[in-house]
Amino acid sequence: MIAIGPLVALLAVHSGAPSPGDRVSPFELRTLAGQPYRWKPGRTTVLTFCAFWCDTWKTQLPRVAEAQRTLAGLPIQYLTVSVDGRWTDVAKRSSVGTMLSDAGGRWTARMGIDRVPYTLVIAPDGTVRWSAYGTVRTQELVDRLREPAPPSGGTVYLTFDDFPARRGSHELLDALRAAGVSATFFCIGTNAVKMPDLLRRAKREGHSLQVHSWDHDSKNPDLKRCADAIQNLCGTRPTFYRPPGSELVLRIGGAPLSAPVADPYDFSRPGTAELTRRVLLKVRPGSVIQLHAGVDETVAALPKIVQNLRSRGFQFGKLP
Repeated sequence: MIAIGPLVALLAVHSGAPSPGDRVSPFELRTLAGQPYRWKPGRTTVLTFCAFWCDTWKTQLPRVAEAQRTLAGLPIQYLTVSVDGRWTDVAKRSSVGTMLSDAGGRWTARMGIDRVPYTLVIAPDGTVRWSAYGTVRTQELVDRLREPAPPSGGTVYLTFDDFPARRGSHELLDALRAAGVSATFFCIGTNAVKMPDLLRRAKREGHSLQVHSWDHDSKNPDLKRCADAIQNLCGTRPTFYRPPGSELVLRIGGAPLSAPVADPYDFSRPGTAELTRRVLLKVRPGSVIQLHAGVDETVAALPKIVQNLRSRGFQFGKLP
């Protein structure tokens, strides 16, 4: 995976690479022969971005070509875009579908693509079904092209571990308030008693406060002490617990919550665009989206995540 240095100045105006649920507008580029090629929604499209000064295309294009051979006969079009407008003779022989040129990379930059290879699977209605950067695995691409359209509708749950964090918690609450959504916070007891104003603000703004442990210790979570602190500060008794380092949500004194978990590992700070892509790719009806307080990229990603999921018919709930 190679970052596209010449495009950095142009990227300041875009809002991130396309993610599942985003729409791709009709576009026009030129073919190898210099003829205009006009794309518009209508059938499934595999759109691959490569740069031929970057040797990753030597792995990427054969894998996409193998997927094309595997799915021969299906109504899928394959487009390969050279973001630097160059093609080698070897690349021409490795061609996948229609080869297009974006000399100067301006359209690529407007799309928000800032590294190559980058692959999009676009549904017939023009929405992105899948996106990935780095060289793809042939079988994963084949599987994505065979699977039905990603599910939409239903309720999803934004949840945040490690609340309240020492920095960024007010900004997180601001972002949720601006988006008009309620969330569930799994609280660390020692932080709660040190920063009670954050818990009270979260409660006042309609969020759910649950237990994450007293001192982020999964071996000795001290659930009662943490739950007592939350109740004393905010007047409501927590009913759920998520252990530190776990995706599992447990009812305090009861069974685990049966729900799919969408965990994008935001604590690893993968970048706002990649974090957004991971969340939107993993979400299913009923998903518990596991995020963390104190991560700037998470706050930055929230507006697009909420907007995208709403456009796909999802509603936001909180754990009671």
